[in-house]
Amino acid sequence: MANNNTDDIDVFFNARSVAIYGASQSPNSVGQAIVQNFIKPQYTGKVYAVNPKYDQVLGVHCYPNLQEIPGPVDLVVVAVPARIAPRVFEDIGEKGSKAAIVISGGFSETGEKGAQLEDEIVDIAQKHGIRIIGPNCVGVIDTQTNVDTFFLPEYRCGRPKPSNVANISLVSQSGAFAAAIADWTSELGLGISKIISLGNKCDVDDDDLLSYLAEDDSTQVICYYTEGYDKMGGRSFYRHAREITHHKPVIVCKSGRGERAKRAASSHTGSIAGSDNIADAAYKQSGIIRADNFEYMFDMAKGLAMQPAAKGDRVLIVTNGGGLGVMTTDALEAIGLAIPPPSPELHEKLNERLPGYCAIGNPIDVVGDSDSTRYDIAFEEAIGSGEYDIIVVGMLLQTPSLGMEITNVIANHQRQSEFPFVVVSMGGAFTTKAGEVMELMGCPTYATGEKAALAAKALAQFGEVKFGDEFNKTIDV
Repeated sequence: MANNNTDDIDVFFNARSVAIYGASQSPNSVGQAIVQNFIKPQYTGKVYAVNPKYDQVLGVHCYPNLQEIPGPVDLVVVAVPARIAPRVFEDIGEKGSKAAIVISGGFSETGEKGAQLEDEIVDIAQKHGIRIIGPNCVGVIDTQTNVDTFFLPEYRCGRPKPSNVANISLVSQSGAFAAAIADWTSELGLGISKIISLGNKCDVDDDDLLSYLAEDDSTQVICYYTEGYDKMGGRSFYRHAREITHHKPVIVCKSGRGERAKRAASSHTGSIAGSDNIADAAYKQSGIIRADNFEYMFDMAKGLAMQPAAKGDRVLIVTNGGGLGVMTTDALEAIGLAIPPPSPELHEKLNERLPGYCAIGNPIDVVGDSDSTRYDIAFEEAIGSGEYDIIVVGMLLQTPSLGMEITNVIANHQRQSEFPFVVVSMGGAFTTKAGEVMELMGCPTYATGEKAALAAKALAQFGEVKFGDEFNKTIDV
């Protein structure tokens, strides 16, 4: 369904007037929860409730249908039983609204009868030029415009926030996962621009969102959770992704690897999970980075959102903790990145400038009594040598000699060199604060070497796609 004009998708995120069809006075109902979202002061557009049973919902005047609303309605959120959805879509068409999010279930995911209802609303929508997200979804959250159709109360499902540094957007076929990610990322403090639940994808699909998010300045990394594609949709998505992945990273977490999971996906959203091997090959050919689970996906996405693509696969580790260095080395090696030792020339330069008891190799262990000066020396010489493409920094702040100035040293070298830096910092409250400072400076920081290794790998994978033949690949995996 994708086309090059994304204006018809933009209205889902920048609607200046919203009608909730199926608004309800019943506490804890879907129709009331969505109205509640839009009457918060953060949303500055106009809000209308639609339900012939009521005069008002939560203080919002309630209209019997869209025709009674005096002004235009950009977006209609449909939360009515599936059997009356066709009638609602005739009303939307007559009103002239061009975007609808169908929260309701009871469509193609339930069988033939539901599929007929879904076809019926699609036919009406096409006749009137209406775009549809859903059905069987929770809709969208835009953290900047505060369009929020998730019907989960905020005390149970936290809402993520945007970051001034970098933001990630997620497209999820599963509404429950979209909600869980919203809640989870609100605690992680990750910058999120948009979360979109597509449900049955009767109209707006992965391609549409890929086109839109590729051009969205507030999205630095595009993430997908999918349970599968139909045959034509999959080919289109891979072809489309190939045009985008060389300038903006796309990460996919796809479930449905085994036979039982494929059957579960079919009953969940009607998806065809298909051959996982074929999907894996298609992702690689399209430049898409595949993540095995959500935790991996957001570890990768954070690194990609904050750092430039790597120009090769050679990693240098600089740390003040020998054990941390060994564990990180293991993780990097297991994931297929190169960890070459310094050349004799670089070794000699480092040896001249660092105390004799520092271990000069890869990792470079500046040892536990180090202050930021030794890191500064190691970064300066390593970057100048041209022998490395990514620097992973182990920063253990339990030692009294290493103060917060290390964050400035790392950030300054990263900015000046445009090298990708990834930081590992394990510990408690002081360490967490330092990590937050690092990320405000644009350097992704992780609690373990394994997480940092995933980020480094993603930076190399994106670099391979972005730079093509110019990427310095020294190890084949």
